[in-house]
Amino acid sequence: MILEWIRRRFPNDSNWLNGNCYQFALLLNSTFEGEIVYDPIDGHFLFLASDGQFYDWSGVRVYSRSYQQAFVKWSDYRQKDQLHYDRVMRDCAY
Repeated sequence: MILEWIRRRFPNDSNWLNGNCYQFALLLNSTFEGEIVYDPIDGHFLFLASDGQFYDWSGVRVYSRSYQQAFVKWSDYRQKDQLHYDRVMRDCAY
């Protein structure tokens, strides 16, 4: 369902890179049940859907369990790194 939603609304040449991954995660989060997570290794926002899959503009993203351990729920991130949280909110959340 989420993949179909992405494919119908966003052509392959859509550019959701270069700082737009947060905006795309917000779109998915406002449309589907789940939560936004942050991957501090790649500096990338993802949507963790209620089906347990990670999504971004490219579709489903597959990660090993050990890699996923680094992910932080965006709702908890402010407590982890206040300065980075504030910078994301200033630069990406408009």
